This record gives sequence, C-alpha cells and structure tokens, in this order.
Amino acid sequence: MTPEQAREQTVSVLQGTIEASGESDWVLDAKGSPLPGPCSINGEDGVTFSLGAYSTAERTDPAADAQNVADYWASIGIPSRIVSDPVPRVFGGGGPVNAISFSTAPTYAISVGGICVPGNPFDYYDDGYRAASPTP
Repeated sequence: MTPEQAREQTVSVLQGTIEASGESDWVLDAKGSPLPGPCSINGEDGVTFSLGAYSTAERTDPAADAQNVADYWASIGIPSRIVSDPVPRVFGGGGPVNAISFSTAPTYAISVGGICVPGNPFDYYDDGYRAASPTP
C-alpha cells in the first residue's frame, strides 16, 4: 500500500465511523487532513496518518450509538471492545487501522491511527493541507 492509499484509508474509516455513530454535527481535527507521523515497518522507516473528529451535539442513546460503531468496525475487519463504565466507549485495532477509539462523553469523539506503510512522514507534512478535506 502506498502512503497516499494509507492516508485515504484513514479518512474513509473516520467517515464511516461518523456515519455509523448517528451523529451529523462533527468538527474534523487538523482541517480534515490526516496528520503524518513516523513509524517503523519491518525495521524500516515508515509513515502513518492520524485523524480525529468530535461532535458538537448531544445524543440520546450513546450505548446504542457505541454498538453501531462497533458493528461498523466489525464489518470492515476491525476487532473492537465496548467499555461501558463510566460512559460507553469503543476501542479497536487491526484491519485497516493501527488503533481507533470512539467516546461518547463529554461529546462524541473519534480518533483514528492509520496503519504504517513504507515512506517518509516529512514528505507529507505540507501535502496534507493541500489535499481535499473530507466532509462528514
């Protein structure tokens, strides 16, 4: 997978999670551009992309929304677990992401850490803000 494909995959998983959450009022971190970061793959330097978002509204059934998110992640190959105490949260990793989380308090929030692929993160720092921003 190329760094560009890994970046797009991170955006796609975030957008799918937003849709699965049932919430429509989201603010994307970093102007909607995945942030590159260093990682190591098979002993070589690599690049990973991260992106997050938070909602600005309150929902009435966070437990059901957390289950919807967990179901979506399962459908795309991300094993996850739901933690209900003190508020519903979902944690996952594997498949198309390295790590991902969904929290329901104080507002809904998603954090996606993409997979590591061969590449240099410094090649993508300026690139991100020129890329088209995803819209939830």
